[in-house]
This record gives sequence, structure tokens and C-alpha cells, in this order.
Amino acid sequence: MNSQSNGACLPAPLARKAERVLMIVAASYNVIMASVTLFMFGSWFKGRAYDVLERNGMLQTDYSAVDNASTVTNIYALLVLIVGIVSLITAMRCLAPGTVNRWVIIWLVIVMVFSLGTMDLIGLALYSVTLAIYLARNKAVAAQQDAIRKAIQARR
Repeated sequence: MNSQSNGACLPAPLARKAERVLMIVAASYNVIMASVTLFMFGSWFKGRAYDVLERNGMLQTDYSAVDNASTVTNIYALLVLIVGIVSLITAMRCLAPGTVNRWVIIWLVIVMVFSLGTMDLIGLALYSVTLAIYLARNKAVAAQQDAIRKAIQARR
């Protein structure tokens, strides 16, 4: 509690716990999905595709198609991994109590568009709820900062 000479207390800054938890959950989901795609699905996909092509007698003609599809899958998984890591860093460093950060809003919009473009509906839901809570809390933070400013000016 910050008590001043007139006995009034300034409020504590609004916590960003809900946003932080949701963003960490979304980032963890991205990292897990990317890891599964890179390490489990990639090798399974290559082996399965080669088996199917061999059974159909098309292995000699479509060998590069399997490699190209596998490369695209791995690139997508790396992008999802990067999104997850950046989201985790953003959640840990940029969601301080009582602060408004424009870059957090921009990042959340970017990952929502990415999730929508790749039809990652779980990620889209998590990031959109995080953005909605973040924007709503921004209004409360701004109102609290105005009240603090007025209280400080009234003391002068």
C-alpha cells in the first residue's frame, strides 16, 4: 500500500494473469503441435507415402513429390514452432501488470490471422480470447491510470 500524507492509498496496478495464462497455453499448444509434426508426423508421412506409392507402382515417378510434401510440412511445423516460442516470450516479458503494449496487440492479430489461414481453430480460439481480454483490460488500465493522475494532481 502506498500511503501519502493525506492517508489516501493508490490502487495496485491491474494484473494481466488471465492474458498471460491464456497466451502461455496457446504458445504451449503451438510448440507441442509443431514438435509432433516435426518429429512424429514427418517420418510417419514419408514412410507411409513411400509405401503407398510403391504399392501402386508409382515410386519411380513421384519420388520427389513425397520429398516436396514433407518439406512443406516441416516448414509449416517450423513456422508454428516460431509462433509458439515468440508467443511464450511475449507472454513472459510484455504482459506486465498495469501496462498497455501496442506490440502485444499487433502480435496477437498476426497469430490470429496465421491461425485462421492455416485453419488452426484451437489456436485461433485461444489467441482471439486472449486478445479480447487484453483489449478489455486495456480500457480498465487506462481508466485506472487516469484516476491515479487525478489523485496525484488533487494532492498538489
